[in-house]
Amino acid sequence: MKRFKQIMIFSIIIIVFAIFSDYMMKVGLRNSYKTISGQIKSVSPQITVTEAKTTDVNGYVKANIKNNSDQDIEKIYVKLDLYSKRDVNLGTEYQEINNLKAGEEESIEIKYRYSKVDHYEINSVDEITK
Repeated sequence: MKRFKQIMIFSIIIIVFAIFSDYMMKVGLRNSYKTISGQIKSVSPQITVTEAKTTDVNGYVKANIKNNSDQDIEKIYVKLDLYSKRDVNLGTEYQEINNLKAGEEESIEIKYRYSKVDHYEINSVDEITK
């Protein structure tokens, strides 16, 4: 009986430690993201950035794309340029948008893996350039 109690106590300690560790990792990751600012260079379609966050190694930009013209958009790319504090282009990410009807709005999220991102520029382009 004594051995059973010891096993139960150790099991409870391990479970509590696992829950505590998981919680602390989630809190730590959430607090490591910082908000970044940027420029929107697109007029049509209209791009509205709702959230832009970065860490030391990665980040994401969430945006809404609204077709504010009277014509349907068959295919377009949202181009995200990422810059350092010294305006060095760290990289570019693209998100393809298909079949956006006139007046329609779509939400997107562009994830990236670049270090030391300070700000961004977002634009719409017709094709991907390398």
